[in-house]
Amino acid sequence: MIEVIGNLHLHTTASDGAESHDFVAVAAARAGLDFIMYTDHNIAVEGVEGWYQAAGEPEILRLMGQEINDQRLEPEANHLLCHFISEDLNDLAAEPQKLIDAVATREGLTFLAHPLERPGLREAKHIYPWISWDVTDYTGIELWNAMTDVKWQLRTIPRGLIGAYLANAILQAPFPEVLAKWDELLATGRKIVAIGNTDAHGTAFTLGLLTRTIYPYEFLFRTVNTHLYLDRPLAREVAQARRQIREALKVGHCFVCYDLIGAARGFSFTGKSGSEEAMMGDSLPLNDQVHFQIISPQPATLRLLKDGQVVSQVQGHTLAWQTGEPGVYRVEAYRRYWGQQRGWVFTNPIYVREP
Repeated sequence: MIEVIGNLHLHTTASDGAESHDFVAVAAARAGLDFIMYTDHNIAVEGVEGWYQAAGEPEILRLMGQEINDQRLEPEANHLLCHFISEDLNDLAAEPQKLIDAVATREGLTFLAHPLERPGLREAKHIYPWISWDVTDYTGIELWNAMTDVKWQLRTIPRGLIGAYLANAILQAPFPEVLAKWDELLATGRKIVAIGNTDAHGTAFTLGLLTRTIYPYEFLFRTVNTHLYLDRPLAREVAQARRQIREALKVGHCFVCYDLIGAARGFSFTGKSGSEEAMMGDSLPLNDQVHFQIISPQPATLRLLKDGQVVSQVQGHTLAWQTGEPGVYRVEAYRRYWGQQRGWVFTNPIYVREP
């Protein structure tokens, strides 16, 4: 399998971001990403998608999506990441189910952005959660949004000052309530793909006389990203490369990672039942016993969860587990960084089903 790393939620001057499409692409390439997905608010942008390389910089694949929400709501809830579309669908923003369906008919994917939020300091006190939980057929949810985490972590003036100068000390993990909501959704029997992103804007923050861009694009692109597993290297032909990334995302052959605290390329979570094998995102028929294996390129606290409950935990590089029970099995990995235990890797599940 070929592993590629990308970010699927970011903003430019086309909406409320601070920098251009080209600037953001260079920042992402410098951070080591293989691809990015532009998701400016409620706007369709053309002529940007494709392979891009600035002079003397690494090459990166640029893909196009949108973040669409009903801007008439107060606050503006129900932000939907609409990936692989360039068509203007904003006339459907007030009807989330119709929007989800319209994106699907255009072979796009939809993810509920920052589905549960916590308030921050001053102008960051506003939250923009997902509230229309009766919708169906979306691809998945944004399990970890870096700037949503930052907003909460900098909720007091002392924390804001720390974050302004010690950005590495801030990001922690997906909110427990988001993990719990994901497990609740998975318990319905649906496949719900989890992704993680920066929601990068490059915005400068002001506190008194201090104005500082404390989370610039390149720094953020070294933090929360989505790792995808592909059958073959990314194609040079853009439409084909686009399909590769779309198909891997659609089935959940991916995991969320806080890359800054440890290189995670090569992290694997696999299962075997009889002659059947599965990786994260796959379904696996229960044939007597299932053998799970987790392999981590870095030492970490590795947790295997079944239906949201920890069933095995070890400290190290590997975890092996055997079971005869169906369920939704996923992995969490934690590492110490700057004196604290932080979330590192969160895989999509292996769905063990009765044959």
